[in-house]
Amino acid sequence: MPDQALHITETGRSLKEKSRMKRLASILAVMAMLWGGLVMAEYAEEAWYAEALKESRVSLGNNLRIKNVIARAQAGEQITVATVGGSITEGAAASSYEECWASQFARLFGETYGTDGGTNVALVNCGVGGTPSPFGWMRYGRDILARVPETDPDGYPDVVVIEYAVNDWAEPTGGRCYESMVKEILSQPNEPAVLLLFTVRNDGWNLQDGMQKIGERYGLLMVSARDGLYPHLDKDYPKMKFYSDEYHPKSSGHRMMADALMQAVKDAAAAETAEADADLSVKPVYATDFTGLKTIYGDSIPEGITVERGSFDKSDKTTYSNKPVGQVCGKNFCHGTTSGTEPMKITGVFSKCLISWKAAAENTYGTAEVRVDGKLKTRLTGGPGKWGQSEVVLVLDEREAAEHTIEISVAGEGKRFTITAISIR
Repeated sequence: MPDQALHITETGRSLKEKSRMKRLASILAVMAMLWGGLVMAEYAEEAWYAEALKESRVSLGNNLRIKNVIARAQAGEQITVATVGGSITEGAAASSYEECWASQFARLFGETYGTDGGTNVALVNCGVGGTPSPFGWMRYGRDILARVPETDPDGYPDVVVIEYAVNDWAEPTGGRCYESMVKEILSQPNEPAVLLLFTVRNDGWNLQDGMQKIGERYGLLMVSARDGLYPHLDKDYPKMKFYSDEYHPKSSGHRMMADALMQAVKDAAAAETAEADADLSVKPVYATDFTGLKTIYGDSIPEGITVERGSFDKSDKTTYSNKPVGQVCGKNFCHGTTSGTEPMKITGVFSKCLISWKAAAENTYGTAEVRVDGKLKTRLTGGPGKWGQSEVVLVLDEREAAEHTIEISVAGEGKRFTITAISIR
């Protein structure tokens, strides 16, 4: 009997412990929702927030495509949401990847318009920190198109959100790559809806004005954190709770941008349907001469292009890696400390050439010299302020295609250098 009584007592303690653990788990789950997916609860019902979301809407654009995507999602078709941008799109400063604006927007879109809780809506995010729109466009085929789920019948994303309003201040094409990306995505056979998201630095600065012209020209839905959310910071909501640093929003800021996008989509869905699609034959704002871009990777060379690796005979496994895409650009062209001096040569018929390279600060990284048809074009070098991001340089910019040879060599001995990708057109 004493043993049996002891057993009963221990069993009772065990049940009480399990009960306490369940209560604790429930509390933690609620806290997680409040901090994460439902982080907006503290301000969602306030009048200023509804006003901020409305003010974030720059334009609903031509709503024919987004309405078509919504109808397909509601019918149970597989829908792919793609997001392209810098570190804010990647999810920097959000408490988790699931709380970045891209993840939250795709989740909201699926819950609102998808079937079975939104399971027919997938996200493909190729945000990469510290990079401009030319780098996003260079990688679009590998990091977006190649990652569209096999269950998506047409193999293209159905909704594409582009975010580079705080990244493109030094991009080398003067808006032409950005516009070319917009134009070519709009021209894809499944007729996707393209949305522009204008993020904003914590001092109120962004590059929206130039990008907005492109959105207006092609009838795009556009949302601006600068126009809608930012004016309410420190007036109705603490700026320190929105931002983590100079550029990056916290989870609450990410959620606000996702809400602003979602509100604009809902408004577009409720508006009268456009009679016809936007005219893609309009004169470009800047130019669309970077459509048809082809990218050379360490494991993929476009037809008609010859690559002699020379001393760039290795692949750098330490290039930028993140949650959305893994190692950026995959296999690349790396010159090691013992690789010799033979230049890498790219030969073919093209008119444009963009080179992305790993900008590092370490003393072991050297300077790369780029020659076009035998003439020194530029020198690429790292140094203070560099942290391994992929920077982009435009080394050839001609109107007509012709036979060209690009040579890249590393100055000095015992130095490393990594070319992440090369694009030609």
